[in-house]
Amino acid sequence: MTLRTRPLHPKFGQEVLDVDLAQLDKATFDAIYDLWRRDPLLLFRRQSLTEEELVAYSRGFGKLEVTARSDAHSPKTSEVIYVSPLKRSDGSAVGGLGSDELTWHTDQIYRERPATGSIFHGTEMPQGIGRTSFCNMVLAYRSLPDNLRQQVDESRARCKYGHKWMASFHALLDEDAVREVDDSTPPVVHEMALDVPGTDERALYISPNHTFAIEGMEEEEGRAFFDAVVEHAIRDDFVYEHNWRNGDVIMWDNGRLLHRREPFDETYPRFARRTTIFLDPQDFAVPK
Repeated sequence: MTLRTRPLHPKFGQEVLDVDLAQLDKATFDAIYDLWRRDPLLLFRRQSLTEEELVAYSRGFGKLEVTARSDAHSPKTSEVIYVSPLKRSDGSAVGGLGSDELTWHTDQIYRERPATGSIFHGTEMPQGIGRTSFCNMVLAYRSLPDNLRQQVDESRARCKYGHKWMASFHALLDEDAVREVDDSTPPVVHEMALDVPGTDERALYISPNHTFAIEGMEEEEGRAFFDAVVEHAIRDDFVYEHNWRNGDVIMWDNGRLLHRREPFDETYPRFARRTTIFLDPQDFAVPK
């Protein structure tokens, strides 16, 4: 089956047209799976999914993760997190991540076995606020200078949710939520580049807000090296900026993309649901 698509960016990302994710036959689902395997970023507009339908759709791609931040879990199922600055009548937060800026990062790189697939359903998404950008790490790796690419191939980064290189990021988040994740996730080490199955490509696998050291390097040397890689990676021509609309579903592969969100005025109501998936390492770039 051939899906109707249009590009989101000249070099990556596809909007999939004329598909209702709540009513998929096997052939359409298989075509979506194959497209996601080939392109790390997919968009579906005007989707109306119940929480149960979102979970059922997500499970088709792999086992779902229960994320470490319990403050954002759906009361219906812990496999869904709510992303929202909204408050309940008692003043408690409806979801996680608030309205502050989220700097460039890769979800779950601070886990020994990261769940690298993300499906995000924006149900109430005022246009023009909270724009989210995605940066293609395959393109970034491909264009690295030879000497820097060799160093990346030979290096491993130490990652932690409560790291020290960008501690200011965590000052923006709820202290109890940060402590919960930090306490449950010890430091891990990951290769700085991943093979992309079925291709001869590799993808940078880095996270500016979760990295605190490079193995075998003193802190100053490691920081300088890491900063050079990040500066190269987040070039404008590798980035797609998404302006949300109600009903948008975006699927992204954290093994091949960085992402970030702009801050926004939280007096605007904003609410989304997200699932996190253990993608098949035979089909997707997954750290070993």
